[in-house]
Amino acid sequence: MSRREASRKVVNQSALVGAGLGLLPFRFAAPAIAAVGMKMLKDVREQWQHEVSPVEQAASAAVLGASEFALGQAVRATRLIPWVGPLVSAALTGAALKGLGEGAIAYYQHLHPTAEADARTTDGAPDEGTRVSF
Repeated sequence: MSRREASRKVVNQSALVGAGLGLLPFRFAAPAIAAVGMKMLKDVREQWQHEVSPVEQAASAAVLGASEFALGQAVRATRLIPWVGPLVSAALTGAALKGLGEGAIAYYQHLHPTAEADARTTDGAPDEGTRVSF
């Protein structure tokens, strides 16, 4: 499994957890959603084995904070819709975490362009998509 695929698996799991948390009233779920987002960013960074700088930490916290604020406003508006509001809120929360994770994957892929060229996983086995000519 390549780094991108492993990172995408982490992002998809976090998006599902975020969608589940999005069903809760937002004022109670906001800290949990932020924690899921921070853990997702940390796990994606570890997949790419990237050393984080203080500037990158501050930038990721700022992006996550801004996205939480925007998400909070959108969720409050959708919660006014009877019956469908919580489902739309859950979908928006999951989509926001998915977008944040995909952005992180693209960022690390841009920083490490040769990482995807390496077709070997951490255990040394060839990647499934690797072609071998004899």
